[in-house]
Amino acid sequence: MSEAIFRGISGRLHRFSVHRPHEQFAVAPAVYCFARPGPAGRGWTPLFLSRTGNLAKRLESHEQWPEAQLLGATHILIHQHDERDAREYVEADLAQALKPAMNGPFFEAELEEEVAETGVRLIWAA
Repeated sequence: MSEAIFRGISGRLHRFSVHRPHEQFAVAPAVYCFARPGPAGRGWTPLFLSRTGNLAKRLESHEQWPEAQLLGATHILIHQHDERDAREYVEADLAQALKPAMNGPFFEAELEEEVAETGVRLIWAA
């Protein structure tokens, strides 16, 4: 099994194990990433980053995997961590640093559009 290490916006390093999408995943909490090989086949380019309390169930038929494949995703990278706060931290730290193509800009654009239409802005939700 190979691994990938990414540096977050905080400067911290986060280690992920590299898996094929057809593998059997653990019933465990984790941060996961859909990724394609990096430029010249070196490293990994994250396309989508998220977290879950049950990796096996979440990846069973993930609704965004087909889109990630269209963007070149070939592997799923896994960072297992039991504590929810730690998973939230890792996800936020890496999302800000790596800016995966399927994560941020579309959501931010949708929020800005919603604010313009309704004058209401979501600040935080759980």
